[in-house]
Amino acid sequence: MIKNVYFDLDGTLIDSAPSIITGLKLTLEKFGYDIPDFATLKKCVGPPFTYSFPNYLHVRDEDFKEAVATYRHYYDKEDGCLNADVFEGVEGLLDSLVKRGYCLFVCTSKPEPTARKILSHLGIDKYFTEICGATMDAKIDTKAQVINLCFERAPWHLKEETVLIGDTMFDVDGANQVGIKCIGITWGSGTRDDLYEHGAIEVFDYPDEVLDYIEGN
Repeated sequence: MIKNVYFDLDGTLIDSAPSIITGLKLTLEKFGYDIPDFATLKKCVGPPFTYSFPNYLHVRDEDFKEAVATYRHYYDKEDGCLNADVFEGVEGLLDSLVKRGYCLFVCTSKPEPTARKILSHLGIDKYFTEICGATMDAKIDTKAQVINLCFERAPWHLKEETVLIGDTMFDVDGANQVGIKCIGITWGSGTRDDLYEHGAIEVFDYPDEVLDYIEGN
């Protein structure tokens, strides 16, 4: 029986793609890199920069730290991160789950202070018992590491009673590494085929379908 529901942030709870892509373009321009097409930029919404910068944007090792700092200046200090919206139907899903007694956590590879700032700005932080995210020094960075952080903060949570909801293969892979199940959703940046291929137990197109599944399991 599912009792605890961990939510990815970018692409699952919120549409943060416009602000993230703007920050990436500004960063790449500053360092003289070619700006890739929109599809490639959108792949950077979700995974940690330790993966997306070298693999999708081809940022060189010697530029990595300063490039991340440039991005974070725009995204955090200049409040670019607040240019985001809650996906349609998601707040209703959160409200319904809380009213039915489920324990909700945010589980994101975004730095935790930034995640808290965004969720507070959008007014949906009230639905979550805990908000867990990456550390600024990247010692906690991957989805698996953040899931483990969730369990450290709630040691009474049992893995067999916990599910992660996310939109990319990184969410599914992280859940598999820790030993919990992952529900995939298609309103973010991932694809149905990728989510199933990496081991999502189900993939849904709408928040109300997620609610029905959780209530039935």
